[in-house]
Amino acid sequence: MNVGEINVLLIQDNFGEANLIKKMLHHSSFIEGESAALNTTQVNNLAEAERHLQQHPCDIILLDISLQDSDALETIHQLKEDYPQTPLIVLSDQTNPQMLREAIQHGAQDILPKDALTTNLLIKGIHSTLERYRLLLELKSRASQLENQNLALNDFAHTVAHQIQGLLSQMVGYASLVDSHYQEELSQPAKQAVDQIMQSGYKMNNVITELLFLASMRSEDIEANALDTQRILKEVLKRLRYEIRATKAEIIMPDNWPTAMGYAPWIEEVWLNYMSNGLKYGSKENVRPILRLGATPEGNGMIRFWVADNGPGILKNDRKRLFKPHTRMTSKKIRGEGLGLSIVWRIIKKSGGKVGVDSEEGVGSCFWFTLPEAKLTS
Repeated sequence: MNVGEINVLLIQDNFGEANLIKKMLHHSSFIEGESAALNTTQVNNLAEAERHLQQHPCDIILLDISLQDSDALETIHQLKEDYPQTPLIVLSDQTNPQMLREAIQHGAQDILPKDALTTNLLIKGIHSTLERYRLLLELKSRASQLENQNLALNDFAHTVAHQIQGLLSQMVGYASLVDSHYQEELSQPAKQAVDQIMQSGYKMNNVITELLFLASMRSEDIEANALDTQRILKEVLKRLRYEIRATKAEIIMPDNWPTAMGYAPWIEEVWLNYMSNGLKYGSKENVRPILRLGATPEGNGMIRFWVADNGPGILKNDRKRLFKPHTRMTSKKIRGEGLGLSIVWRIIKKSGGKVGVDSEEGVGSCFWFTLPEAKLTS
């Protein structure tokens, strides 16, 4: 995009509405201290848009999702798939909250209501979308630099970069939805959008925490100490408070724990991964999760810590691949990126222990890890 010039592609098949929007877009605005002209090209459908974009790349797309010759969500998906670097704003007369949420999930950066559209709202929406998109591109660029600078974390950083980008896209999308539609009062759809932002925020925070902590695993200065498991689990419960509240989960654990040796921040991450997976996938449909935590001395100088759930169990073939990096399970009962359990395996291996899972289909699963028992000093 040239400074002082924004090229806009308007996809709109209603002649009257198209003319009104083009008149709005002729107004100038203010970007970084310089006047910015909005140059608008209007097409009637997705096919015309594709032909135009192949010859004339634009800075932003305005899409009316009421096009008569195409499905709204499929059109959004197709445009984001073919032109992922071009931000997209949806112009909508829809009031269905589910439809609006799905538009965001399919790749729209913002949604503007046609029935309340003004020149100021439209121009503000374009400029704020471009600014947010610029920040997202900066984040992606910095993530790429992180990949190049940390060769030992290359694969992990690549995965995390994609996760953060996806989570942040949802967060800014929902925030924009609230800002555009519900400035005066917080309606039920707005509450749902805010709730989604909170969920993504918690997930993003845990991803970033895992990135930082995994990078610390390269340090050779870390020493194992006697672990206060009760204190570690208290911190884990704080980090999982939203998921526990949302799932109405029951957590059952003993009052006293045997003392093992390890590095507390690492072991906290192990408990977090096991318990998080248990909350997400460790219960049957329409049944709240029940997680039982415990520890059992093995008699060979090692202590086995475990998290048992009341879920549907895991297929035998899937159990063999659970702890491998970047593994996706074939079973529909096991979802997610396969990232957390590979971290668990690396932590426990460096801590001198082992990991595993015992599971029976229809009964539940018990994920465990072992650590050296702390030696009593006289």
